[in-house]
Amino acid sequence: MKLSKNHSMLALFVAASIALTSGCMTLTPFANKSIPAESAKPSSGEYQVVLVPSMGKSTTYTGRVIDGLTVQGTLEQSGALKKYRNLDVELHRIVPESGKTLKMAFDFQPSKRILKFEQDYQVLPGDRIVVKAQANALEKLFTRPE
Repeated sequence: MKLSKNHSMLALFVAASIALTSGCMTLTPFANKSIPAESAKPSSGEYQVVLVPSMGKSTTYTGRVIDGLTVQGTLEQSGALKKYRNLDVELHRIVPESGKTLKMAFDFQPSKRILKFEQDYQVLPGDRIVVKAQANALEKLFTRPE
């Protein structure tokens, strides 16, 4: 029995609808990429690196700001470069004059395992670096886009 093009499209639509509304939806809690809110602000002279895996709970590394420390250095010290292959990196810095948080994104070069040189800013006390692991192909297949 050969179906017309419209019937084939309808059958495909119904199958996709059933798949989306059935057991596949139970996998969404694993895709929770929540970043801990200002849980424990770093004390004076410290910075934080929040490591957010593509699946699972995030962890926070707290380090001491030393002279000449850059964002690239924090990625090495926190273990983010060893732990994750592809990264999305953001720096959250509080602007003293306004009290607002300035968010800066970085271009990570996975082949060289470094940030672009012109974006590798010096780390200041109170900085929060958020490192999100990019999901691999299998994880992308089973997670719902945010």
